[in-house]
Amino acid sequence: MLTSKKAVHARGLYDFAGDHDNGELTFSAGETLTIVAQDIGEGWWEAKNEAGQQGLIPEAYVQLLEPPEPSFPPPPPPSAPATDHSGAGDWNVQQSAGDDWNARQSAAAGDWNNDAWNSHATDSWGDQAPAPSYTNHNNAGLNNQGFQGGGMQQQASEEGWDDDWDDDNEDNSSNSTTNTSQDFLEDQLPGSGNFGLSAAKRERKQMSQNSDFSKYGTVKKSFNRFSTFAKTGGDAFLMGTVSANVSESDLIKIIDTPEGPAWSYPSQPYTCSIKSPKKESKLKGLKSYIAYQLTPSFSNIQVSRRYKHFDWLHERLEAKFSCIPIPPLPDKALSVSFGSLSTQGVKGGRYEDDFVSERMRQLQLWVDRMVRHPVISQSEVFNHFLTCTDEKGLAKWKAGKRKAEKDEYQGGKFFLTLQTPPNCLDMRDVEKRMEIFCKFVKNMDDNMRNMLQIGHDSRKKHLGPYKREFQKIGGSFKQLADTFNLDSGAHSQNLTAAIDYTGDTYNEIGDMYEKQPKEDLDHMLEVLFEYKGMLSTYPDVLKLHEGAIGKAKECERLKDEGRMPESDVTAVIQRSDVISYGTLAEMNHFQRERVTDYKEMMQKYLSGQIKFYREITQKLETALHRFDNA
Repeated sequence: MLTSKKAVHARGLYDFAGDHDNGELTFSAGETLTIVAQDIGEGWWEAKNEAGQQGLIPEAYVQLLEPPEPSFPPPPPPSAPATDHSGAGDWNVQQSAGDDWNARQSAAAGDWNNDAWNSHATDSWGDQAPAPSYTNHNNAGLNNQGFQGGGMQQQASEEGWDDDWDDDNEDNSSNSTTNTSQDFLEDQLPGSGNFGLSAAKRERKQMSQNSDFSKYGTVKKSFNRFSTFAKTGGDAFLMGTVSANVSESDLIKIIDTPEGPAWSYPSQPYTCSIKSPKKESKLKGLKSYIAYQLTPSFSNIQVSRRYKHFDWLHERLEAKFSCIPIPPLPDKALSVSFGSLSTQGVKGGRYEDDFVSERMRQLQLWVDRMVRHPVISQSEVFNHFLTCTDEKGLAKWKAGKRKAEKDEYQGGKFFLTLQTPPNCLDMRDVEKRMEIFCKFVKNMDDNMRNMLQIGHDSRKKHLGPYKREFQKIGGSFKQLADTFNLDSGAHSQNLTAAIDYTGDTYNEIGDMYEKQPKEDLDHMLEVLFEYKGMLSTYPDVLKLHEGAIGKAKECERLKDEGRMPESDVTAVIQRSDVISYGTLAEMNHFQRERVTDYKEMMQKYLSGQIKFYREITQKLETALHRFDNA
């Protein structure tokens, strides 16, 4: 006789604010949880709360209410709090504070009135709560095999190209994180993601507007192992517990400029075009997908890539470059574009020409920004993505993919590769710059939201009310001409014809208003969408830098109290300077790109407006001259 397995329950010993992005479950002390699995490893279990929410919990934060069934593996012993990253137990003093940058953006967000700055989460950690290990629990079960590259010709083995990807269905592939937006053109369209696309699956941390700001614009946070700063390895780098002999080829140079620290730009920049999308299939036609042909200018050799390959690249860039915000990819499920595309981003329309062309165009915008970045464009993983073809063999592609996934200079270790100027930074000057930049980012995000709303309204008026108003005027003139036509006298015919021509002119002007947004306004809105997405990626970067500054200040306090040697504090401050140099260099690059992009955006918009109103003026002048002989 079969008996059902008895559920295992546990009670929370401490409050735990889980990281939703890492699949963790938040619970309170005294809360009863149902244990789903105890074999996750690294001190983590999987549990479900009474509301049905499920996620990972630290084993040491709960106590079982009854012994587990024999089928459960014995849980690992609770891990002791590892607060001493550097060998001195007093160095890592935990601070309790709110974390403004931990506010999550809803995956379904699409309302322009949904202020992403208004959400705020606070983490409070008990002094006696042991710290769970954050070692790769979010990667459990992922397939880390490689995928096979393609070239100018048809893939050598279409079945082999995706064998190492855990999701062969193009519809179900994970999308890269994108910024939220309102459906861009028409109220009935479903798109709510970046560029007016459907919302991506992964969520993005957002900045909060109505919360207390720290000295340079972000909320003060807890610099412990639960923080983003520590989990990304920033704490280990700062305290000197990680080291490596970085080769000359892996070093990334930062230079001093009149505008502050800046990346060293490559002497030979390049471009990369995305063309010739084509529908291909695998598994004898059971699976279909679109392959895009990428051609970097430095090699002129085509490689074939799918959307999920872009998605993989995006994840690798985010994992490696701690102080570089990686812009979000355009979403897979395209729902609307700026003017010409009417294909809905639903199953069955994914292979329509308009759909494919629009997504290719937006991927091109993303690649253009990546190749202009002085660090990303020269990175090994990006070069592998652009150059590895099937002619080099599937094994070579797999080797490059696995090497990128196991890159030793990811997260906090990325700072080991930075070659900074010898000058020490003034911490007060750095904090002042950061305060200004954080205010800049917040205000610019507000500006983007406001301009997008205004632009959206203006576009709707061009397509509807403006056109109708001019055609109403034109129709009234045409009716007047019809009435005047009842007088067949020769003295009236020229006047009647001129009025009738004026009516046609106003009808044509109405049509011009309908078509005008794609000539100027759509490009402006596209740039605004792109920058709104880029701004949404900044919280983690700024949070990491604030963690470094906070840790350096804490070490200085410990030195003043005689609890940390001065030489060790000096070393910590020097390493915090490295993080500051990298962050300031990226801020410098962002501002340079912004100036270039917005100059081009405004020039194109104003040129389009001038041309538009000149054509209207010419049409009205022509109509006016018709009355000279009336």
